[in-house]
Amino acid sequence: MTPTLPFQLNGKNNCAEFSTLKDLVDFIHREIDQKTSITNTRIKFTADVVKAEKRQNGHVYITVSQETEENKKIELTVVVWKNFVQPMERTLAGFGLRSWQGLVNRKWEFQGTLHFYPDRVQFSFWADSIAPQGESDILKRRKLITEQLRREGLLMEVQHSLDELGPIGLIAIITSKSAQGYHDFLSNLLVPENYQPIVHLYESTMQGVNTAQDVINALDRIEAFCDTYQIKYDVIVIIRGGGGPSDLMYFDDYELAKRIAIMNEKIPVLTGIGHEKDYTIPDFVAWKRFPTPTAVAKEISNQIKNYLESLSRKHFEIKGLFERNFVSIQSYLENDEGKTIYSSLSRRLHELDASVVDLAKNLRKTFSLKSLESAFDTNFVARLSKSIENKISSLVRAQLEEFNYFRSQMDGRLQSTEMKILDLDGLKISLERAVLNLSEWLESKTGEFSQIGGPLSALIHGGALVLKNGELVRSIKEIREGEELRVHLIDGAMTTRVETILKNEVDARSRR
Repeated sequence: MTPTLPFQLNGKNNCAEFSTLKDLVDFIHREIDQKTSITNTRIKFTADVVKAEKRQNGHVYITVSQETEENKKIELTVVVWKNFVQPMERTLAGFGLRSWQGLVNRKWEFQGTLHFYPDRVQFSFWADSIAPQGESDILKRRKLITEQLRREGLLMEVQHSLDELGPIGLIAIITSKSAQGYHDFLSNLLVPENYQPIVHLYESTMQGVNTAQDVINALDRIEAFCDTYQIKYDVIVIIRGGGGPSDLMYFDDYELAKRIAIMNEKIPVLTGIGHEKDYTIPDFVAWKRFPTPTAVAKEISNQIKNYLESLSRKHFEIKGLFERNFVSIQSYLENDEGKTIYSSLSRRLHELDASVVDLAKNLRKTFSLKSLESAFDTNFVARLSKSIENKISSLVRAQLEEFNYFRSQMDGRLQSTEMKILDLDGLKISLERAVLNLSEWLESKTGEFSQIGGPLSALIHGGALVLKNGELVRSIKEIREGEELRVHLIDGAMTTRVETILKNEVDARSRR
């Protein structure tokens, strides 16, 4: 008697046709149970653990991975049934592990059986025994590449900071356009709109065997663009969102690491691959490594903000320095030190002159030569004359000392004034040089923006950008009366409605 089958054979193409999906799954399940012994065979294998987690249902799910000779990745889910979890945890404790996370990045031997899930038409491996087998192949390969890079002096041994660079305004980013890491980067690039850096995407595969070569090709395209247009990116960013070690292992490539190290000599390369705990070979040769794509964007934003704050502080310092020196110069002009010294000297000379006159008057009142002439000998006049002469000489010496004192004071102050004037001249030269450097920098950035900014460069020259439904309007032919348009100027934007369209008279005549 022929067994009844859950399908009918189509004579035209000899195809088995099932009326329902359940019939198909039941057939597969029956074929596995009746015609094979695979689900009853005890299996042992060795593989690297890339992920391990204990879920709320009490089971432990372990992801194991292995790379083939063709550089392809094979993954399998190993399930530890909840009834075996506690005995295995005691076994792992004997190996010095405190949690299931300790399995990750190591090689283990698993024993158990295959289990088929009919509702998902899927196999998983149920393990009841785990034994350590040493370091994982992924880590061994990474160590070998790292040692080779160290011998060649290509590892980045210096801890760099973005503050060492100038303000970041032009970024080349290597990633997949559809990757979440790319959107995380853009959404966390939070800087004032006028200083928002320009980002050029160089799309590349971020997973799979072609990852390393695709990133190398992207670096080659960046270098070719810079050589062709004589434009230099401020930084190159290589980013990828999170993933297991088996997903990230394709970045562990010697040629990719060497290419990044060479590119660092021209343009700093930043990496943000995976999560904070993840490391790949590019992280060891990059100019600076960041834990995530979001961290790269935030650090670039902080660098731009710090530069703007520093520029603002310099502006106020220069302004204050100008004001203080102008006030000081004005004070010197209004309070002429030469006049002050001359006035003081004149006053002292006048006082000395008045003192001599008073002395002469007193002598005249005290002495009467005629009345004393008979009482003193003939030498009296000579002695009196000598006394007056000595007194006058003393007054003259005092006057000369006063004059020399004030002259030395005046010379000292004049020298001090000359030094201050020289300092002001030096300050003027420094300020002129700083203003010239800033002007040259602004002109160069304006030129760069004009070259690569496309329609946005019109804003620099006082123009405007007109958008319709988010698209740039390039011709009057794209506009209809009554439509709303978005007009962007250099310092803001506005919405307007078209009432009348005035076409170019030259175009109208040419059509006639």
